[in-house]
Amino acid sequence: MKYQFLIPFFLASVSLAGCWSVQDIDVVNPDEGASDSDTDTDTDTDADADTDSDTDSDTDTDTDVNGCDYAIPMDTAATFVQGMLEQIDDINHYSITLAAGDFVQIFTDIHNGDGTLSLLDPVITLWNADGTALLATADDQIPRLDMDSELIYHAPTAGTYCVAIEGWEHWSGQTAGLTTNWHYAMAALLMDPSQIGWSSDFLHPEAETNDTIADANDMTSMAVGSSNTTYGRAYGDLSGATDVDVFTYTLPTEAVATSIGFYKPFGAGSSGGGGVQGHGSTLTDGMFTLTDMSGNVISTLDVSFDGADWVTPNNPPDANVPMAGGTQVAVHFEGGTGWTPGANDFYVLEIINQTSDNTGEVETNDTAGTASTTTFAANTSGGESGFVMGAIDPAGTDVDYWEFDALAGEEIALACGAASNGSGLVDATFAIHNASDTLIQEETESGYDSILWSSATGASMPPISVSANATYYLVISAASQSAAMTANHYRCAIHRGIP
Repeated sequence: MKYQFLIPFFLASVSLAGCWSVQDIDVVNPDEGASDSDTDTDTDTDADADTDSDTDSDTDTDTDVNGCDYAIPMDTAATFVQGMLEQIDDINHYSITLAAGDFVQIFTDIHNGDGTLSLLDPVITLWNADGTALLATADDQIPRLDMDSELIYHAPTAGTYCVAIEGWEHWSGQTAGLTTNWHYAMAALLMDPSQIGWSSDFLHPEAETNDTIADANDMTSMAVGSSNTTYGRAYGDLSGATDVDVFTYTLPTEAVATSIGFYKPFGAGSSGGGGVQGHGSTLTDGMFTLTDMSGNVISTLDVSFDGADWVTPNNPPDANVPMAGGTQVAVHFEGGTGWTPGANDFYVLEIINQTSDNTGEVETNDTAGTASTTTFAANTSGGESGFVMGAIDPAGTDVDYWEFDALAGEEIALACGAASNGSGLVDATFAIHNASDTLIQEETESGYDSILWSSATGASMPPISVSANATYYLVISAASQSAAMTANHYRCAIHRGIP
């Protein structure tokens, strides 16, 4: 079961499938274990009085032949190549040519030729030209709309790069299923606002010098989605330990919140059963700060990209800050605490201005008797979910209660965030009480590690089993408020269903 914090709103993902020409290729790759053995033996015998005999044998076995040596060229203008993975251990390889400094997006379309959805869950990996150095790994998009994958990479040097596609089962080391012959299409497109296929309102590459609010890159003109949601992608690379990149924008009139997310975990990820994603940046620690135009700090996230601050290793936290429409803000991006500059310190931020949000608390809701009502709706897992938000003000004194019912045989799962959602609440505590207002289970947020009560792998605590039809309360409090920022919000998703 997959959980999310927000009521569904327009998701800022660019789908280019079906908009471009198709290159139909029957991909044939050699065995990954092909080898070349070369043996050279030289014998020299000298039969004079001292009987001197010298034998020199040199055997060289070369096993570096792999799919990248036979990669099929594809362009970076979103021309789809069509292919098929015939069995679980198949990997198909392509090559692309990039100039130094290029940002490229590589993406899949996993529909069959008849338009129906393929069962393939693709994973994209990027290698150097001969396949000896893993550069980046991507499973899924941000946000995850379906099983398709999307990889963004910044080329530090000009040259040929090898793109591999395989099934998630093989990449993650899972047991093979019965399905074979998975169809897919894959394409690459340079991230350049002038490139056909992109909107200049969506792409906002940094332009130096943009180290201050006065010199910031303006991205107020963003792409417009459903219900007037606006969204854009800010990206660039840090040129040193003191570099700060600043982007400014104004929330549309209808907006109720702004969301800023790190695009993906940094680092190269893994192959061969590793199951870890990474888009190839050497930026190990990143920090963005959301301020008003006078520099007053609203929200800050300072995150290590080693996954230590996340419930699951492939999902970094993001800031989702309630905010009035028409507000002008600045996003400052820089290396995080303890960061040491690397060779390819690029970043990608996804910014979304929402026009809908979770149900807000109704004050005063400080007791079970005055609890706010939780509204539930059916979810895709056969159960029901309720999404709530509020503010703890003042921290250390305010307590928020949310009331809901659950049925016998159900499980109560919980997904909550405060600091991990860009809030300044310190030691936010999330608890479930029974109808008598007695504590059943609670957890205090640690750093940016959000709360996840679930039976899923990586959950912070297990779900709560319901033995009889009853009323429950979600209770939120916090020890204090960070003096470094003003945001004091929290968000939670309550999920009920039969396990």
